[in-house]
Amino acid sequence: MKKKFIFLPSALFSLAMLFSSCSKASVPEEPVEETPDGYVDVLPENNDGNILQAFCWTFKQIKNNIPAIAEAGFKVVQTSPVQQPKNGGSSWWAYYQPLSFSIADNSGLGTKQDLADLCETAEEYGVSVICDIVFNHMANISDSELELDGTPKVSPAVAEYEPDIYEHRNDSGETATFHHNPNAQGCGSVTQVYSYGHLPDLNTANPVVQQRCLDLLKECIDVGVDGFRFDAAKHIETPDDPQYASNFWPNTLGAAKEYYAEKTGKELIAYGEILNDTDGNRPISNYTKLMKITDNTYISEINTGTATKNPTRALEAEYGKNTAPSNLVTWVESHDTYVDSESHIGDTKVKKQWAVISSRKDTVSMFLARPDDTASVGKVASYFYEDATIAAINRFHNRFIHHEEEQSVSGVVYINERYDDTSKGAMLVNFSTEAGEKEVTFNHLETGVYYDQISGEAITVRNNKAKVTFDSNAVIVLTMSKNVARAKISVNNHGSVFADSLSFNATVEHATSAYYRINGGTIVNFEESATITLGDVVDSNNKITVLIHAENSQFSTERTYVFQKVQLIDGYFNVVNLKPSYLTDYELYYWHWKAGVDGTWAKEYTIQDGILLIDFSASTSTSFLLAIFPKNYIIHNINVWDTGLVKQTIDISIADGFFDASSF
Repeated sequence: MKKKFIFLPSALFSLAMLFSSCSKASVPEEPVEETPDGYVDVLPENNDGNILQAFCWTFKQIKNNIPAIAEAGFKVVQTSPVQQPKNGGSSWWAYYQPLSFSIADNSGLGTKQDLADLCETAEEYGVSVICDIVFNHMANISDSELELDGTPKVSPAVAEYEPDIYEHRNDSGETATFHHNPNAQGCGSVTQVYSYGHLPDLNTANPVVQQRCLDLLKECIDVGVDGFRFDAAKHIETPDDPQYASNFWPNTLGAAKEYYAEKTGKELIAYGEILNDTDGNRPISNYTKLMKITDNTYISEINTGTATKNPTRALEAEYGKNTAPSNLVTWVESHDTYVDSESHIGDTKVKKQWAVISSRKDTVSMFLARPDDTASVGKVASYFYEDATIAAINRFHNRFIHHEEEQSVSGVVYINERYDDTSKGAMLVNFSTEAGEKEVTFNHLETGVYYDQISGEAITVRNNKAKVTFDSNAVIVLTMSKNVARAKISVNNHGSVFADSLSFNATVEHATSAYYRINGGTIVNFEESATITLGDVVDSNNKITVLIHAENSQFSTERTYVFQKVQLIDGYFNVVNLKPSYLTDYELYYWHWKAGVDGTWAKEYTIQDGILLIDFSASTSTSFLLAIFPKNYIIHNINVWDTGLVKQTIDISIADGFFDASSF
């Protein structure tokens, strides 16, 4: 029998298909009700907040940035070493070769009063100040000058600040203030031999050394410092070491903790640098009994993970120290890893890594404020610490301190859920290089509407699943807090030196109102942007302070920028803010040239009112640079570049008329 085919008119066929389609259509999902919580971001009261390492910033620069540091969610800010640095602090490494165990009187970071002022301002904003401290070693003369036993010679400049320590530098026995054990074995090779091969290693078992170290800690506490980071901590013995044990840490850090508690009623912040392992077959607990310690292994594994599209690497990463996470300080970068690296990871990768390590339970993380390529002292080279993503990550860390955590992977997305019975959130990191929508699965985020704390976007979680859209930031921070975007201030000049007049631009975003005021004067309101012109309104130090304020219905933001107006001396090129030590402790030359013509060294300059003056009127040169050489150094061939210099500036255009040497 033949099959019969029924032909329907096209209209009837379409109608039939429509009914067929409707019969299979899924019922639309019920919308999820928004139930935002009322959480308000605050800095933690305890010492569990993240640390900003303000590497090479002056105390005044840190003070001016305290409002921004607090708003970015950093609980702690860390200064560079406060002791008197070698050579007046001509380079960043000189601060890690101290001459004293007291707060420096002549340092590129500023004065003792500057440090006190910083601490006072920080306290107003709930930010704790900690100082980097160098106890393991002191300054040498040079890497090549050695004692007869092969140990480094201590710089004679130490005698000016620490005469007792210098006088007994070559003693033997109990009065020795430095170690002379170049062939020590076991843990003695770690703690009793000069570190890094060329720095004089202090005998930290010596009571005189211990007392001076404690004096420094107490001096810092007295000006308002809340804690310390100890450089090269693993090179200083503990009471529990199998060899060469001493009571250095109880007699210094232990006593300082008691002193701080008596003065403030709070707990002193303390962590020590222990790169890789403790070495010498010593358990890590020898140090964790005393302080938190650094962990640089975990980030190596995270770094590998964020270099690929596989978030499982981050999920499986382990801390490098065999101790509880609460004993650790982790980082994406430290000043050592950054300065020593020939190449640096980009901002997006920093955000990814910071999101992972900062979201982890019970650890504290340290964020490096990157220096410039020469690690200039006294220069704020980057304001990346203010980035909205970095700030949102910090606030997530602060909110979920002591909450439980569960890490997982959903496709190319790393997830860390933080939760307790009343509050839940999640850190999401896109390990793919491709932005766009991803579906993720949660284990603890219940059905509800959550909000990305970076973009403000509402994201619905239904049956433990959600679709999220990553932008180029590659990070999403989810909580149930519904906030408007924070008011943001941007400027194209964060503070500089100028002559005559200066104009710079300020813009605000997500603000319903904004204003600026110069040196505490009249408030000038503006919308979205303003051009601010500086001229004759200066204070007694020829400084100009510009405060910019922006706010919206939920948040207010303020930034302070400091400028300096200089009175130039006609007929000369003016070098302002040159460190006086460059003229007294070094030989200062300048190398000048005309484009396409070989340069030459010169030393003809005068000093007037603290300004270095160079007369280029008879020269055809168009550019020059300043360089300092060791004291009494003589350049024998002025037509050849001399490699004996200690430090040099960038290239300077003579047509500019003046140069601000504050970061040189």
